[in-house]
Amino acid sequence: MEERITDGFKDNEDIAWEAEKICRWAAARAGVIVVAPVMGTMALMANEVYMITRLAELRGIKLSESAVLGLLGSLGATFVGQTLVTLIPFAPVQIPVGISVTYAVGKVANAWLQAGRPEDVAAFKEIFDEAKDEGLRRLQEFRDMDCKDKPLGDESKRFSLDSQELFDNVRRKADAAEYKLSDVMRKVKDSLK
Repeated sequence: MEERITDGFKDNEDIAWEAEKICRWAAARAGVIVVAPVMGTMALMANEVYMITRLAELRGIKLSESAVLGLLGSLGATFVGQTLVTLIPFAPVQIPVGISVTYAVGKVANAWLQAGRPEDVAAFKEIFDEAKDEGLRRLQEFRDMDCKDKPLGDESKRFSLDSQELFDNVRRKADAAEYKLSDVMRKVKDSLK
């Protein structure tokens, strides 16, 4: 077997374990930052960007911020839709979604990096779904991790214009979803009267 040495990691097994630890750490951190008023979703996305960057560095790959955001954007409606849910200011919803989606994004990013960064990420949707379910099953484990209070990176960092456009797009979709949710909640309250 070929021995690979990357930043002190001897083989693919070491790299796989370190990648898993990074995904767990980011998921645990997501459970803390997602409930921050107003900025929680932005910090959650920053957390995911840092996680993907660290996963790439683990494999000796330097990814630009636009490449990372491109991966997140190519996850499309699955990622954006579930990230929008974190805008609902209700911790019992925000925390499980933040943790499970972050864990899933990490698992997809790791598989994508391992596969050589193919342009078509549709093949990774199954990995996303399975990892999201695993994240939900392991929710308490991730919430109890000591590393949850240690940031993956600079959570106050301002992103470039490309990422700002992605955030703006998410915000527009969130505003529309909030309007629809408000309408549904109003109808539910009216029906309970």
